[in-house]
Amino acid sequence: MKYLFNCLFLTILLLSGCSKDIDELIVERESDEPVVLIKSSIRGVVTDEDGAVVPNATVTVNGQSQQSDDRGRFFFNKINVSKAGNIIQARSGSFFTGIAHSNFSPDGSSFVSINMVSKGVPEVVESLDGAAFTNPQGVKIDIPAGAISTQDGSDYNGPVSVYSRWIDPIGSEVGGRMPGALNATDEEGNPLVLATYGMVALALETATGETLFVKDGEFIEIEMPIPAELQATAPPEIPLWRYDTEQEEWLLEGACQKSGNSYVCQITSGGYWNCDIPLEAICLSGQFFYADSTFAAYQKVIIEDLTDNFIYWGFTDSLGYFCGSVPRGAPLLLTVKDQCDNVLYEMEVGPYSEDFLLDTIYLDQISELFNINLTGTVLHCETADVPDGHLAVRYPGYIFIIPFDDGGFNIDLELICVAFPEMEISAYSNSQPYSSPVTIHDQVTDLDLGNQLTCEELPDFFNFSIDGVDFWTAPTKYSYKNNQTTNWLVLEGFSGKGKFQIDIRDYDGVGTYTSSVFFKTENTGPQLPPYPLIDAASPDLSIVITEDDGTYITGNYNGVRNNPDSTQTEFSGNFKIRRTP
Repeated sequence: MKYLFNCLFLTILLLSGCSKDIDELIVERESDEPVVLIKSSIRGVVTDEDGAVVPNATVTVNGQSQQSDDRGRFFFNKINVSKAGNIIQARSGSFFTGIAHSNFSPDGSSFVSINMVSKGVPEVVESLDGAAFTNPQGVKIDIPAGAISTQDGSDYNGPVSVYSRWIDPIGSEVGGRMPGALNATDEEGNPLVLATYGMVALALETATGETLFVKDGEFIEIEMPIPAELQATAPPEIPLWRYDTEQEEWLLEGACQKSGNSYVCQITSGGYWNCDIPLEAICLSGQFFYADSTFAAYQKVIIEDLTDNFIYWGFTDSLGYFCGSVPRGAPLLLTVKDQCDNVLYEMEVGPYSEDFLLDTIYLDQISELFNINLTGTVLHCETADVPDGHLAVRYPGYIFIIPFDDGGFNIDLELICVAFPEMEISAYSNSQPYSSPVTIHDQVTDLDLGNQLTCEELPDFFNFSIDGVDFWTAPTKYSYKNNQTTNWLVLEGFSGKGKFQIDIRDYDGVGTYTSSVFFKTENTGPQLPPYPLIDAASPDLSIVITEDDGTYITGNYNGVRNNPDSTQTEFSGNFKIRRTP
């Protein structure tokens, strides 16, 4: 049986044993294999869910820490790291801990991108009473009375701030938001890749932010929704995994039981918990050079399972190396892209029954580093007030969203591309469906946009209406995957404060789609407007595609939301999604 995988992170495992005269330090442990430490470097960037940089985050690798700078960047130069790899953690007060994984080359510098998930607004529960509630993403959480303790194991009697987030297993961003990578080992130490059916991040804190714990012998019951696309293949019982930051991988912690369209699990701590099916894995590795024989550093490597939508991604290191766990026996598509979505290389590889090192690959094009600064102010056209809203910078393959709430913006962009892209820049209001005129910028120069007026009707949009209230997101994005098992269409609308998304499987152009559809909205912090949530367990949407002319996909939809009080609310909307990059 095949299982559906989506956008999983490719762990960057740099090749070992490929350099001579390497200084190594062996650290003995009482019960574990010796740890081999080497000197290596790592650089990266910390962002939030909307792609905005997170400055002043505490970034830690192997016990060594520093703060991300005002562009969210960090760089550890020649520090002691494990030759077998380490996780890189980022902490900032309003986010769950962001965790990426990298192995290291003693001659090079690795690169990671850490995407941090907002904690949002906590549910406050009295420890003595316990409580059951449903979070904004549709996860039901049941905390028994008296089940919470302090770090020393003593009873905690007081209010508990419960932060929780469901991480959509079929969402396009799951690969960047989950901790580390979906890697584990079996009892014999063999590598596994995990097919996720749902993930929950949980934090228990006092009112002052101190961490709380679940008492020994107690558990918290969680019930997480199974997306419509996965319900047919979801087994009645599925292994439950917890991400362990000391062992730096997912550990098996029991099993979850299927109940209707949800999985019910018993968890014993905060952190990241995951429902996954394990599959045998092999390590695929290789090295990329440019045509002039220089290293193809920090390029994005994408490995797609051509049987399913299992997509792994990561970055080459400063020496052009990459390596990652992929399913054993699967046909694969290897693609290398720069940060402007230019395809630098593409080739079908595999299937492989064991670890495999690709022949050295040369790329025809050479990437460069580009830095620019964007500044400006924004006013409504009709009311002339200073709005809250967002700036959208669109270039091939990317939409960079920058929220603002005081009518002004000052941002730095850093790109590694073969050529500086043509950018389309517009300002959007959160309270009115209008935007500023598009500014085209194609020069490697800073740009002062002056005063932007949001007077233009939206050329593309995603509208949502419920209880007589309209919600708008713009700009929009289209993505499409056509492989052996499904034609998968994803339609997205963006704002600085949330996102609307519709997934359609077996897409075939103009027509009506009533199955294999999943709809969601997303909030990423307490400052956001009250975008209503459509529960993953709600009945399927009815979607009508009225036009697909190659430039825009136009249509409408309607459905029913399942409310926490067992009632239902109808919703509807329409969209005009831009297909072009």
